[in-house]
Amino acid sequence: HQKLVEETPSPVVDEALRTRMAEAAIALARETGYVNAGTVECVVDEDGSFYFLEMNTRLQVEHTVTEMVTGLDIVALQIRIALGERIGSLDAFAPRGHAIQCRLNAEDPARNFLPGPGRVTRYREPSGPFVRVDSGVREGKVVPGDYDSLFAKLVVSAEDRERARRRMLRALGEFVVEGIPTTLPLHRWIVETPEFRGAAHTTTWLERAIRGAGLPPQLDLAPSEPPARGPLPADIVIEVEGRRVPVRIFDERRAVPPRPPGAHAGHRAEHVHGEIRAEMQGTILKVLVEKGQEIEAGDVICILEAMKMENHVASPRGGIVTELPIKAGQVVQTGQVLAVID
Repeated sequence: HQKLVEETPSPVVDEALRTRMAEAAIALARETGYVNAGTVECVVDEDGSFYFLEMNTRLQVEHTVTEMVTGLDIVALQIRIALGERIGSLDAFAPRGHAIQCRLNAEDPARNFLPGPGRVTRYREPSGPFVRVDSGVREGKVVPGDYDSLFAKLVVSAEDRERARRRMLRALGEFVVEGIPTTLPLHRWIVETPEFRGAAHTTTWLERAIRGAGLPPQLDLAPSEPPARGPLPADIVIEVEGRRVPVRIFDERRAVPPRPPGAHAGHRAEHVHGEIRAEMQGTILKVLVEKGQEIEAGDVICILEAMKMENHVASPRGGIVTELPIKAGQVVQTGQVLAVID
């Protein structure tokens, strides 16, 4: 599991609990003799009890929200401490307001967060007061499959949580990334949900919400003109995010059937006439079948690593493996044949 949205202060942590957690974190650092920036992670249950998860002896991705509400430059402080400097008391930097961060990943939420390396064809960051973007991409740059899928962090702050939430929603609406799948549509949906607005989300909420309600659409479509009456199929032009796109409309009996309730996308490889192809660029970690082997639908053909994630490539059909042109350690490209099943 990986974080998607971070905020400070936590809406479910009161001052008494925050004080107890801070005291425990300081005691841990003192007991171990650790000196420098560190992050202590805990999980809080419904009755307000907290439990230690881990301590990372470094900054974490979410250090930005702390910087937004305190005005501190934690990166600079970490370097100064490493140089042996004394930084003095930080009591004057009391947190003020509320900050929210969205991690933007090159992943497709509609396909079970499948990594999607590729070239960024269009890129525009939001701007404005109390809006911060830390990113490692630009228009025309390739997001490689060799590293983590995180390519940008969008951070906002405001006087209170609701104002920060509305500011984040505006900034997400202004953020434009094309050419690769991203979690932007999912973030827009999350920030608008009643659960997030009411701070009722938990560590298991997102997975249940996605399965129960389905993912938000990647595109919001609306006719720019009243629909014309006429026979189907019909060729029309619609406007999608400012661009005109030709579309052919069929009647219901020829439409693609909807996903069954509760179903969700997995990592079954796309196939044509028995060919199993790579859905992304990556490295073959392990091949789990042999040429001539009889397999069943759902059997894993190989493990493909992309963006530090292991993806089990499963066969959508049963049969005999007649071709297997891959081996462990091989780099494959999107669309490359991994196996043929007859």
